[in-house]
Amino acid sequence: ITWHGMEVQVASLSDPPLQFMRSLLWELYELNFRYKLLALDRVLAAHLWTSGESRITRQTLLYSIFPGESGLVMWSEPLPQGPQQLGLCASNMQVALPFLNNFRELLSAWPGAPPHLHTPAELDSQGNALAYEYFSLACQFYVQTAFIYLGHQPSLPCLFIFI
Repeated sequence: ITWHGMEVQVASLSDPPLQFMRSLLWELYELNFRYKLLALDRVLAAHLWTSGESRITRQTLLYSIFPGESGLVMWSEPLPQGPQQLGLCASNMQVALPFLNNFRELLSAWPGAPPHLHTPAELDSQGNALAYEYFSLACQFYVQTAFIYLGHQPSLPCLFIFI
């Protein structure tokens, strides 16, 4: 089996290589997050998905939350090769901020969105604590809203472990 350039022998699947399992599970979590976010947005901001032009605008906003050019179809993208390719999960807020602001903008159209989601986060010279707070509040709103509509805790993006 070939998985993102890794050759894995079928016989080894009873005790698969650690990097194979990490990358497979990471991709499954990431896909779960992306598709549930799409499904929730199609329901909670349905009025923004009605016409062709507004649908394209909304879809473009959704895709801009994630690094790469493949939208929600991750298997056409290579696995992240460094932390700068993690989008929302980048450890550097300067890298994560555009993805965070797109996530915030998407959520701001949902019913009950808190006021802070209507204002973009900005970097500051003091450790970017406010941007991290925006990210935390956006995630809390997403998790609570998803729980209300899905009946279970949704997946959130997670860090990819590089070896």
